[in-house]
Amino acid sequence: MSTEAIFGSSKTEKVNQLLMLMKDPEVQPFFRNYIENIIENVLATSDLCVLKRLAAVETLLGLDDFSAGSDDEHKSTVPEQLSLLAERIDDITELAKRESIPEPVPILTTKTEMRAHLLVEHLKNDVQERSGGKFLSSEEIVSFLRYDIDEPYRVREGQNVRQTKKEVLDKAVKLFPNNVFLSQKSHGRRNVRIIYRT
Repeated sequence: MSTEAIFGSSKTEKVNQLLMLMKDPEVQPFFRNYIENIIENVLATSDLCVLKRLAAVETLLGLDDFSAGSDDEHKSTVPEQLSLLAERIDDITELAKRESIPEPVPILTTKTEMRAHLLVEHLKNDVQERSGGKFLSSEEIVSFLRYDIDEPYRVREGQNVRQTKKEVLDKAVKLFPNNVFLSQKSHGRRNVRIIYRT
């Protein structure tokens, strides 16, 4: 009997016959063994080193640990490394949130702006906290502008210190609106004091 008589004459008939044989329960074990042998031989003898590369990928992904209780030295896998990296990023993000971002220093061009800046820096760094906050009274502000501020910015004898103080306080509030506040007495001479808050 010829192969044409067994399998049919057209390509489609041959393919259909093969598919029917593959579904036959008696033929399936033989066919499976045949395919497995071909695959194993191709994988083992390939110039591409498929099995070695597959083992390396499994190791990096952490999928090669079939013995859960081994005490061998553990290499960190890609998922473990990604997890550690994510934790480090979270830690850095939390640290950055906790640390305050320094306030930008305005560009100072006039003598009044420099005086205001120096007054706020003095209030921030040199004045001790009292009565729950840092502040300078009107007399302390005048004293600072006359005697304690840097020499080029001091108010000289004969200059109107009250007008200079008013201009400096107004400029300080404009330059540092989030940190500097003015407070005025409700009675008496209604002297103004400058308050610093972080």
